Amino acid sequence: MQLKSISQIITLLGGLFLFELSHAQPASQGSIDQLFDILEIKQDTQAIIQPRQLQVLGLNQEQFWQGVEPELKQLYQKNLSEQEVQALNRFYQTPEGQSLTVQMPFLSQETYNHVINHMMHNTSVNNSLFKFIGIDNI
Repeated sequence: MQLKSISQIITLLGGLFLFELSHAQPASQGSIDQLFDILEIKQDTQAIIQPRQLQVLGLNQEQFWQGVEPELKQLYQKNLSEQEVQALNRFYQTPEGQSLTVQMPFLSQETYNHVINHMMHNTSVNNSLFKFIGIDNI
């Protein structure tokens, strides 16, 4: 008889846990804004795109950011809960988190460079297209 009640308690607790996960509060705009500020996402995003690439599109860096910012923030809001964003904000304010905020843009840029380099040298993609958009010097 006691086993049945323990089983019911475990089932109830599991159900409450899953209910909590399924009803996680979406990230608030304020929390996402704070995360973007801490991570300097605007500056890092603008640094990735070369001015020549923007010129081809008829944009400057600020115009580019104004177009992409709402989409990026919506992506974060769609995929992260308020609790997750707050946890990230707390982490990135620690010494380890601050160290990662410095290292990650360089790692991201290097990753981007390796991917483009691989595409240029290991596919049949026309290299002149890459040169035209300004990524011929990788």
